[in-house]
Amino acid sequence: MSSTNTSVLSLLNSGHANDAIAALQKVLSANPQDALAHNMLCRVYDQEQLWAGATRECQVAVQLQPSNSEFHLWLGRSIGQQAQRASLVTAPRLARKVHAEFQAAVQLDPHNVAALCDLGKFSVDAPGFLGGGLDKAQAIARQLQPLNTEKYHWLLATIASKENDPTTAERELKLAVAQSKAPAMAWMDMAAFYARRKNVFAMEQAIQSGVAADTSHDSALVDGASLLIRHKQNFPLAEQMLRQYLASTHLSEDAPAFQVHALLGKLLARQGKAVAAQQEFAAAKALASGYSVGHT
Repeated sequence: MSSTNTSVLSLLNSGHANDAIAALQKVLSANPQDALAHNMLCRVYDQEQLWAGATRECQVAVQLQPSNSEFHLWLGRSIGQQAQRASLVTAPRLARKVHAEFQAAVQLDPHNVAALCDLGKFSVDAPGFLGGGLDKAQAIARQLQPLNTEKYHWLLATIASKENDPTTAERELKLAVAQSKAPAMAWMDMAAFYARRKNVFAMEQAIQSGVAADTSHDSALVDGASLLIRHKQNFPLAEQMLRQYLASTHLSEDAPAFQVHALLGKLLARQGKAVAAQQEFAAAKALASGYSVGHT
């Protein structure tokens, strides 16, 4: 990776979308064949929820480097976002493309844990005629087991939930927490499970455990805060978590800073703090002018 792309990756991780786009466009004007630059531009557009632009750039990256597992993974993800918003006519065609890209990512790199997780989740959610199936998800779980035991148990929990077996799902999520060296995100997965079960008390307890485990203040805080906001629980804790993340040195593209500013703005607006909310919305726009704060 060139020093330019390294600096752009830093902008991507810190959520400086405007600066990242400007830098990448400069790179691509000098070398339109830079596959990594196209991939990173795809990921910036993905952060801004500009799915068509993201898919276009990821397609170029794959065309330039068809043997790159990560590029196929990101293309599958961007098409997947389009599929979720597509009509009943076009969604199945897009879903098949998602499956094909995730499969390609895994075939090109059988040790790509993120690709295995995405393919496993797709296999749980999608019907057989689109490439899904719980038998396929089980096979992917077996591939994950020697690579990442936390994600192995997470996928087994996802399968159990699909099979309407909450007892097994809860047990597997607890095993995921126990197997993780940094269990904050595993706790947030547990919290999301309880939220789906409409057990908001257990959800908040799991979030509190995740906060206690998250000494680096990473994106797990945003996942937990989002759950609290969505289920109208403990707004003061949610605000604290979002502010801790924004002040940390562990910002990542999983939770772009501009999205977090927008989410914090909405939370503050709900609490009647109109001036503070507008400040957060302005901070989001300053980082990513193409992002609609209404998306959060």
